[in-house]
Amino acid sequence: MVAKTETARAARGDAEGRRRDILASAEQLLEESGYAALTVRAIAAGAGVSAGTVYQYFNGKEDVFVALMARRLQEVQAVLAELDRGIGIAGVLREILPHITELWRRLGRSAPQWEAKVLAGGRRGKGVVTSATVYRRTLDALERALRETAEACGQTLIDDPALPHWVWDALIGIADDVLLGGSRQSRVRPKRLVEFATEAIERSIVAGSDQG
Repeated sequence: MVAKTETARAARGDAEGRRRDILASAEQLLEESGYAALTVRAIAAGAGVSAGTVYQYFNGKEDVFVALMARRLQEVQAVLAELDRGIGIAGVLREILPHITELWRRLGRSAPQWEAKVLAGGRRGKGVVTSATVYRRTLDALERALRETAEACGQTLIDDPALPHWVWDALIGIADDVLLGGSRQSRVRPKRLVEFATEAIERSIVAGSDQG
């Protein structure tokens, strides 16, 4: 199945447009069939270009995956930077959750396969470094937003370097439940799950909070 339907594609000579077409094709392949289906040939077919053109922009499918993940993470960073700190910690988490859910839906389950493929080949070069750097920046942006929000609301966050990592992993868990419909099987509405979970995260990271 061709990953990308016939839509307006970049004109010849539009380098940035071609790059967008390649990334859009790869992302749809991942969403529909997973990392195993991601090949340079399939990406090229979906983007309406040759395999050689894909290699003009990326070193291979692993680098394409890095670019996709970086783009999604940078979107989360941008949202965090713009959020009103007055909406509270749970409010901030609820605002970014749809973006994290979309990232997880499209790319998350393929990440372990990408990592295994790259590291198994002994390739710890630019792609791995880029992915790790963007991820760290996202966690930094998350922690900064949470601390600024806590300050705006008269709260103090627990001082622990594990905090942003734990919050991120908790949000991924919520996203996974929303996507798989786990809460609905227990007759819990997804909206209520999100409300409860984000409020629980807030209580767990605010110093001196003993609400329960």
